[in-house]
Amino acid sequence: MMADSVEAASKSLKEPSSSIIDEFVEKIVNNQMAQGQFLNANITFKEIETIKKVLKKKLNNIYHLRVEYPE
Repeated sequence: MMADSVEAASKSLKEPSSSIIDEFVEKIVNNQMAQGQFLNANITFKEIETIKKVLKKKLNNIYHLRVEYPE
């Protein structure tokens, strides 16, 4: 659920940077927690933090901007 939400919403990022991605993932997952979407899930806060770290790393890899090399 977290991965699907973050991945789908990430397509709306205009200029993704590491700090924007970090804030973005935190906002989405924290909103899910605030809405009680994990109340019936057997998941700990520590596991949620680990998932957020993985999502941030993966999105940073996807949106990594390459340096332009001279021809």
